[in-house]
Amino acid sequence: MAEDLLAGYLRARRGQLRPGDVGLPEGTGRRRVAGLRREEVALLAGISADYYLRLEQGRGGTPSLQVIRSLARALRLDDAATAYLTSLATPVATDADPATQGRERVPSSVENLVRLLPLPAFVTGRNFDVLTANRSAFQISPELVTGKNRLRSFFLVDSERDLYRDWQKTARRFVAVVRDTVGRGAARPDFLALVAELSERSESFRQLWERHDVVTRDTELALLRHPVAGPLQLHLERLSVAGMPEQGLVIYHPTAGSEDARRLTRLLDSADR
Repeated sequence: MAEDLLAGYLRARRGQLRPGDVGLPEGTGRRRVAGLRREEVALLAGISADYYLRLEQGRGGTPSLQVIRSLARALRLDDAATAYLTSLATPVATDADPATQGRERVPSSVENLVRLLPLPAFVTGRNFDVLTANRSAFQISPELVTGKNRLRSFFLVDSERDLYRDWQKTARRFVAVVRDTVGRGAARPDFLALVAELSERSESFRQLWERHDVVTRDTELALLRHPVAGPLQLHLERLSVAGMPEQGLVIYHPTAGSEDARRLTRLLDSADR
């Protein structure tokens, strides 16, 4: 499956480039492919067309780091996309215990931290399931409760779509972050099943997932249109959980002293009455 992920990524990125994007002549007449031809990518990367074909078919084995770097340059990948491509081509150990794959437990200290935090906070797992959340998170969205899946909520629940002032832009970034965060875990049967479900039920998700966009998660702004608090601009942080590389602690927080801070405080205070 790792080779399939690599092959799919190469095909997707090739399809999004035109000859003019990489300094090649557009030529005359109608092209039979939407993006670059395989031979053009091979030429730009300095590898044989036959080897590149095998890579796109999942038959190329493990390409060298030099080849990966050449492909990244040929496909005009940025640093985040290059790192993602490298991860797809890097061999991984296969001796993980399958029996542990179904269990996700949040460390008790992190659960306690989430409960004590006065800000909206929750923990997501390897498939973006909410593993624990506090009352403040529920005040932001009823979907931020244990057992819900952030991808299902975001793409399938109307109230979630209404919550974001620019849902389309947020959706594109969210899917690109998921690509980067999940990485080669996208080949896991449980995650493949989730992708298949969402692709069938949400055309927006299917189109975004097929783009294979990748962006690293950093501090971002959540521009919300809250039904009670009104417009909110909150920073969204995702912090790694020590010892749990597939879990992330997500915290929403406003800029200190801002109108957003006052609105959030009023919202959370009203829930405690």
